[in-house]
Amino acid sequence: MSAALQLNIEPEAVEQAPTHDRKEIVTELMNVRREIALIESAELKSLKERKTELENLLKATLEVGEKVSYAGIGMVSMSEETQPSVQDWDALYEYIKENDAFYFLQRKVNGAPYRELLSTGESLAGVAPVKVRKLSVRKS
Repeated sequence: MSAALQLNIEPEAVEQAPTHDRKEIVTELMNVRREIALIESAELKSLKERKTELENLLKATLEVGEKVSYAGIGMVSMSEETQPSVQDWDALYEYIKENDAFYFLQRKVNGAPYRELLSTGESLAGVAPVKVRKLSVRKS
């Protein structure tokens, strides 16, 4: 399968696109990334900081279960949920095995050890390798 098809780009669009020098494309990509970073650092950073301040003010003043609503503005409410913080992984794994409670674990295989296993010529039962194309971009 071509890279264009994997990226859901119609092959005709790639064929009709003017031929560009890769150096020009990389140069423009870096310029666009730089412009985005400038906009984000100049505008978004201060807005995100202010958003966090306002959220923290509301968290400090609202009680759990309280809702505040203003017509034409919006509504905020405070909730609270319990999240796990594992203190003893061995004990947790033992519990999961003994109680067949694998639903406590997220269903994702760690990629790095899987790739290492594949490089030794071994395979992992129930798992098939899938190629994912990634573009790595670094400024010089």
